[in-house]
Amino acid sequence: MVVIAVIAILFSILLPSLRAARDQARMSLCAQRLRDFGTGLAGYTAENADYLPGVNTSGVAVSTLELLWATDPSVLYRANLPVQSWDWMTPILAPQMALPTVRAEKWKFLLGDLRCPAERNTSMMYHEMPHPDPDYPPLVPPDVDVMVRHAPFPTVSWLMPAAFQFFGNDYHNRVLGLKEHPVIKDERVYAKRAGAYFTCHSSDYFPRLDRVGPPARKVFVADGMRYCTLIGDRQLLDFDTYPHQDHRRFFFGSFSSAGAWWTGSTAYGVSGASLTWDGDIVDRGSKAQGLNLSLSYRHGARGPTQSGAAQDNPGMINAVFFDGHVERMGDRRSRDITLWYPTGTVVDELPQGMTRVPPGFVIP
Repeated sequence: MVVIAVIAILFSILLPSLRAARDQARMSLCAQRLRDFGTGLAGYTAENADYLPGVNTSGVAVSTLELLWATDPSVLYRANLPVQSWDWMTPILAPQMALPTVRAEKWKFLLGDLRCPAERNTSMMYHEMPHPDPDYPPLVPPDVDVMVRHAPFPTVSWLMPAAFQFFGNDYHNRVLGLKEHPVIKDERVYAKRAGAYFTCHSSDYFPRLDRVGPPARKVFVADGMRYCTLIGDRQLLDFDTYPHQDHRRFFFGSFSSAGAWWTGSTAYGVSGASLTWDGDIVDRGSKAQGLNLSLSYRHGARGPTQSGAAQDNPGMINAVFFDGHVERMGDRRSRDITLWYPTGTVVDELPQGMTRVPPGFVIP
């Protein structure tokens, strides 16, 4: 009995150290994978006139197929084709490795084989659950049967700030391609811009490396999970598999986000009526009321942050910047607006941000 008691005492002493060592190892591996993404970005931009991967560049190849995939889902089955127009991963990985051709298998590879080691949840596909707003029925991907056969899927691990994928307002009529069809009249694919209801807007920005601003101060990709949703008292994890989203409710897909400055972000947002870091009351919280924080700020988190407040968030995120360096950030550091938007972006409405900036503030 004495020996058993001693072993129990030693175990209770060592367990926190072992847990901390394990968490540190996962955080380090996460950071290394982000460095690899940074290296992949450097190669992609070098081969593509400095343009960044995303919805307005590499993703156009997906959106031009929209009139075809309804009757022939196989048009989406190409190894180098993004699984979704917001997918920045496939374009930077395809030149380096052989990727699956079947879209469902590629989803599984991107979310599973390349997942953050600290992200251990599974996620249901968005179309499998009712939309919380009955005015917006879920979109069903053309290869839904194949996707269902490959379920369950890991949750999303990494997100790119959407502001770096958008075009500025000056390009509202810019045509990027054509949706082709042998019978139906071709339709234009226009540049995707930030919505009119967004807090921040750019005018002459376009998604190129030399336009983001100081690359050492702008986040390319960070830890982040979409989506955590509350339906009643149930917390559900799901992700959007539709190839291309034109509707305002489907901005960002499963590969990008609004960033951590906006209080309503599905990945980084906080609970309504909690406080910003400047002490202002949050009037626009996340749909999950801050329960999403432990899923995105997953390093060092110990279960959900029940209050949903940023000040109670002990977790951290890793982020790779456009210059390739990786930084570990706590909640307060991650709320810096300058990290998530290109230089020259203007805050042109009353802000809903986690740090206070005045209307008309120009992001350096």
